[in-house]
Amino acid sequence: ASPAGDASKPGRVVAFDVQEDALTSTRARVRESLTPDQASRVDLVLKSHERMEEHVRVPGLNAFDDDDDDDDDGEDAETDAVGVVCFNLGYLPGPTADKGVRTRRTTTVSAVASGVRVLRPGGVLTVVGYTGHEGGWEEVEAVMELVSSLDPREFTATNHSVVNRDNCPQLIAVHRKETK
Repeated sequence: ASPAGDASKPGRVVAFDVQEDALTSTRARVRESLTPDQASRVDLVLKSHERMEEHVRVPGLNAFDDDDDDDDDGEDAETDAVGVVCFNLGYLPGPTADKGVRTRRTTTVSAVASGVRVLRPGGVLTVVGYTGHEGGWEEVEAVMELVSSLDPREFTATNHSVVNRDNCPQLIAVHRKETK
């Protein structure tokens, strides 16, 4: 079940991609799979995932204690209690996809840091990183370094991998603990 598909909990889904083809495909699947009311709660954003905080933000949640100012840089941003953040790294699959357009270490680390900042207590962030393409392993290692630095009193960060095959995707998960 998708968050947009659960009528008992009116939330929204915000999906980011830099490729119009990816959003077009997703838009078609949303129309096919959801009611019009449910589909109205799905926002498809043609921007890099590192621009997440321009669209979703939770005031007062800042896991890295860096710039904690109250500037409202994102005019369109709403206040959201983000329960799930998912990243699927790499490139758009398919025979006609441009494999040169892919996620990059620096923007991914920035995006994951943003995802952690907007994650509500009890929320989960996942990153699926593919290591078989150029830069893939370095990207996964950079994300692992970032989530390893999270305060263990507030977060649990894990890595799951297939160990008996080469170049399998890595699943990194971060759980923001409930506050007492």
